[in-house]
Amino acid sequence: MNVSVPPSASQVHTIGTFRGLSFKQAVATLLIALGLGTASGIWDLSADYQRMRQEVGKGSEANLALVRGMAVEAAYMLSHDLASEVVGGLALDPMVAEVRLTDNFGDVLGQASHPPGTTAFPGLAQRLFGDMAQHSLPLQTRIKEAASDVGKLELRLDPALLLNRYLDHVAASAASGAARTVILCLLVVAVFYGLITKPLLRIGQAIATVDPARPGALLIDLPPRHEGDELGLLVRNVNALLAESQRGLDGRDTAEGALAALARDLEQRVQDRTHELEQQKEGVERANAELEKANRFISDGIRYASRIQTALLPDTAALEGTVHEFTVGWRPFDIVGGDYYWTGTFGDKTVVAVMDCTGHGVPGAFMTAVVSSILARILHHHGHDDPAVILALLNFLVKSALRQDRADAPADDGLDAAICVFDRERAVATFAGANLPLMMWSDNQIKVIRGDRRSLGYRDSPPDATFACHEVPILPGATFYLYTDGLIDHMGGPNHRLFGRRRLQEALSGIAHLPLEEQKEKLFATLDAWRGDQPCRDDMTFIAIRPLAP
Repeated sequence: MNVSVPPSASQVHTIGTFRGLSFKQAVATLLIALGLGTASGIWDLSADYQRMRQEVGKGSEANLALVRGMAVEAAYMLSHDLASEVVGGLALDPMVAEVRLTDNFGDVLGQASHPPGTTAFPGLAQRLFGDMAQHSLPLQTRIKEAASDVGKLELRLDPALLLNRYLDHVAASAASGAARTVILCLLVVAVFYGLITKPLLRIGQAIATVDPARPGALLIDLPPRHEGDELGLLVRNVNALLAESQRGLDGRDTAEGALAALARDLEQRVQDRTHELEQQKEGVERANAELEKANRFISDGIRYASRIQTALLPDTAALEGTVHEFTVGWRPFDIVGGDYYWTGTFGDKTVVAVMDCTGHGVPGAFMTAVVSSILARILHHHGHDDPAVILALLNFLVKSALRQDRADAPADDGLDAAICVFDRERAVATFAGANLPLMMWSDNQIKVIRGDRRSLGYRDSPPDATFACHEVPILPGATFYLYTDGLIDHMGGPNHRLFGRRRLQEALSGIAHLPLEEQKEKLFATLDAWRGDQPCRDDMTFIAIRPLAP
């Protein structure tokens, strides 16, 4: 008589393993289906955008060609009534912003316009449809095989309405694509469950019913339609294992030699396992050696990157003869950092800039490389006189370079900056800042000029942001200081507080009469003493400049 035996702990673990593997495979398959559906949706949106541009462009050209004869007649006859009919017919298109028919003297014969459309993304509307909004058709007559200009018919489309029309289509396409993706995922999961998960669960349940005392008495049934695949192979191997176990158990009580053979077999297995563990140990030791090698490789790479980043920094010796004194303190948090500074001269003007990019270490260093390239482009191609204009261009170009001018931007990085332009001819310093201030020592007191409370280049930074420009006279003995937040954001002191801007002003007030290089050394010594045994928290950059007095 067969007695039902509850499953052992190993059998329960086997069933759990089957279920865990099935779940992981189902999740992987579902993610693949979602990825394919998303890629297909993006492709459809791009194709819809190109198709809409072609349809709108061809439709506008067709409408102009359709009324060309009437427009030529209206221009030739100088008929305001006929011209009004032409522009009125074209203005029936809801996408049209303005239609105008003029004669060859530039006088308007007929004009029709609609109020400008509204959209939540005016910049995107200009970017996507601004290049195709304007259409123009010259009007000519032929008299005795000679062409004569009689006027011009102009048609202007509204990019905002075109964008709204495209977004409506995008919303409908997105909803349809989401529905298709969900249906596809459900279908994939259903097929996966029917072909793999359900047979695996049956196999696991069958293994749980095996009697440990008589493993070969009840073999596992082969799942239908799985005779030639991996599940069929698994069932055959398990059945072979059960039958072999049964034969071993049957011969256990028949011969002493079988027990000895089993003991030798177990001993051999122990030796094999010991040998396997020794091999695994050697593998772990080799892996540790490889990790140490990789760590050295990474460290060497970062140190070499530090050389590259240092090479991107300007040569301050170029300022000799243009300023009275100049010093820079640049301390990255790691081997490389996210702080960057720039100095240079353009005729009688000296430009000094300090920038604090997102992050520190390798990510911050990448940001400084991007900012360095963009700043050089601005200074040499757009101008260097107005620091507010430089900040505005830096904000726009960083957003564009990092593709953060779109709602689906993959990252959200940016920087704070302070720029000061010293004009020796006018004896005036012009400053503009984005979340970074300018400190100035003059008449035995520290003055602070705060920058605008906004950063540059981030996803939420307005692309058309403007900045305030501050002008201060350059008095004899005046000293100007630019710095990043790393100087004031370090914790320390007896109460474990931030160093802060007030303590920085007090520290500079006490040493402002000293040479700038000595000021820098004493300031960093004060910061190190304040921090004590607390770790450094951020990159630090400090610039002091004493311009030539007029």
